[in-house]
Order: sequence, then C-alpha cells, then structure tokens
Amino acid sequence: MERNTAKLTIEHSGKFGFVYFENGQVVHAEYDPDIGEKAVFRLLTLYAGKFKVESGIRAPVRTIHTNWNNLLLDGLHQLDSMDDNPERRYDHLFERLFTVKGVKTALIFDKEGAIIANSSGKSQSEDALHALVLNAADKIGMLLKREGPDYISISAASQKYIYAKYNQYFVLLEMDQKIKLDVVLPLIKQALA
Repeated sequence: MERNTAKLTIEHSGKFGFVYFENGQVVHAEYDPDIGEKAVFRLLTLYAGKFKVESGIRAPVRTIHTNWNNLLLDGLHQLDSMDDNPERRYDHLFERLFTVKGVKTALIFDKEGAIIANSSGKSQSEDALHALVLNAADKIGMLLKREGPDYISISAASQKYIYAKYNQYFVLLEMDQKIKLDVVLPLIKQALA
C-alpha cells in the first residue's frame, strides 16, 4: 500500500522464500521449487517463519502480473479449499502449536511411531525412535501402577523434544533449547485442547 520496491525474505524450517515488490505490486516470488504465483500460494500456507524486508531491491525477473489484492484473494481461496484436503487436516493444530514460543517443528504420529502429519514437510524416518520412547513411557506408567505420562521431555546437548498425547495419536515438538518447561507446558496443553 505504501508502493514500495522491496524484497521480502521468509525462512521456514531451513527453507527460504522470496517475494519481490515494485511500486507496491508483487512482481516475483520464489519458494523452491516454485516461482511466480504458485510460490506465493505456498508461502501463504506457512505456519511460522522469520521475515526480513530489504528496501530498494528489484526483482531479477517478473513472473507475476496479477494485481496484489487479486493474488491475495486467490491465495486465500486456495487456503480455504485446502481445509477440505485430508492431508491438511492438522494445519489448525500446527498453527496453534506454533503460537507457543520455542516450537520449531511438530509431528503427529501413531502408537507404532508412524508419522501421520509433519509441520516441516521434511520426511522423517525416526519411526522406531518414537515408538521406543512411547513404549518406555507406557512401561514406566505400568511399573508405577499408573497410566503413562501425558508429557515426556527429552533434552540433549542441542535439542529439546516434548512428546504429548493428542486424541488417539501423539505429538512430538522440537523445541528451542532455551525454553522452560514450566512456562510452555500449560501453553502446549491449551493448544492441544
């Protein structure tokens, strides 16, 4: 609306997207492997990210000729259509989880450790690890003559993970190492409710 010429960089889960504006109009976008309008539409689906705006940078090429408000309306229409897609049924849960400070990625998986949904879009092959953690938690619960725990926190030198029950599934959150569990657990519980 300010009719600026600028480059918007968006980083999400180690991937970078770029949107270029000239005189306030979107003229080019990139989000590997897509360019143009498709890249804009994919960028609109991101739950979280880091943003950086650099003024005065021109697009290397013009791939978008649609007015910015029509482009945004088309993108929002596509987002509405995606809500009906079973592959995207957990998007709203991921959105709520990413409101919790320190959440980097989120996975939903079943009792056997098979991944049902993944916020990062990366393929994960740690099924056995997830199943091992969940089975160990169940055994601890049985030894204590109680139900398995609602939350499990695992911390390593550079990683912190939180496992939580979610309906008949489980959620694994990769967290920022600096987070304090007593602060984020109530927020995670609220997001999962």
